[in-house]
Amino acid sequence: MSVLSTLRAEWASWWSLSYRDTAAQPLWAGVAVTVLFGTAIALLITAFAWVFSAGRLDLLRAFGAKLLIAQCIGFAIFGLHLMTQALWGADAIDAWSYRRKVIHFSLLPLVGLFIGYGVAFALLGVLPQVLSAERIGWFIGGVLLIWALISLVYERFWAGKVKLAQAERAAAAERERVAVIERQALDAQLRALQAQIEPHFLFNTLANVTGLIERQPADARRMLERLIELLRASLSASRAEQVTLAQELELCRAYLEIVALRMAGRLHYAIEADEAARRRPVPPLLLQPLVENAIQHGLEPKIEGGRVLVRAQQQGEALELIVQDDGAGFGNLTRGGGVGLSNLRARLATLFGDRARLTIEDAQPGTRVRLLLPPAAAPALARAA
Repeated sequence: MSVLSTLRAEWASWWSLSYRDTAAQPLWAGVAVTVLFGTAIALLITAFAWVFSAGRLDLLRAFGAKLLIAQCIGFAIFGLHLMTQALWGADAIDAWSYRRKVIHFSLLPLVGLFIGYGVAFALLGVLPQVLSAERIGWFIGGVLLIWALISLVYERFWAGKVKLAQAERAAAAERERVAVIERQALDAQLRALQAQIEPHFLFNTLANVTGLIERQPADARRMLERLIELLRASLSASRAEQVTLAQELELCRAYLEIVALRMAGRLHYAIEADEAARRRPVPPLLLQPLVENAIQHGLEPKIEGGRVLVRAQQQGEALELIVQDDGAGFGNLTRGGGVGLSNLRARLATLFGDRARLTIEDAQPGTRVRLLLPPAAAPALARAA
């Protein structure tokens, strides 16, 4: 920090009425600001005295006397503040009640004024002349008036500061209350999405976005946009009993594009569906578990990655959905299914009984999952589409 910046910071700390700010500044800055401030006061008072004396005042002599008085008073007050900081500590003083601070910050200048005048008059050799009862009375009266004005200013300052602190605490409490409500709402939404979006996928995607922000901001933006689409579509689907296949395919597209960005060119995908198939009503989130399994168990284990194909076509009145990859295969999952496939089988059994069929086949290479759905169970949705 430059000398000028340090002096500005020291000057600002004078008016903060907080020892934390003052304690952060070097001692030389306090001495320098005290000298400059005292000199400015001496110049100002000398100028006023010269105006009112109609130019008869000996400027050099008058300025020298007033400069000495101003510097004595300034350093007396400065020294008292340093002593109180050393005695009680800046943090302890800042923790006092505002009324105690008013007394402290208004009393120190008063004491410093008496000490400074006493030292200055002694140095000027005029101390005996100012000790008359009349002069002392006027002097004490003037000093007490100044002290009353300073006390009033400080009292108003600390009262306002206390009210501001109370308002800030109330606002912070309200913000915290709103934040708690928002967190609770968000938690409820995330719990609703837990069955649809695998948590690690969400965390890994956000981590990837963070990593791409500086290196590849365009990809980071695209990934974040696809994630928003995925979350929005998943939330919408979780609240609906049925969606069109077109909506389900868009959900898969958003998911696959995110994974393609994460896998940095190791994933290729294709989505094929005719218009008749796209209009078909289907239960929500049927395809996503199949696509997730194809990525996690089929392609991610392969260094070179691979390709995923999502295909939908009419088979008479039935709808055939295929998710195929050319990856490493499911291994044991081809015979049992995994949690995602087990949940999907249970949903199909609840919705269609034995009229729906889920089969897992060896695609050589990779795996093919075939899902056959019976004719639409919700003709109203099909007519609306």
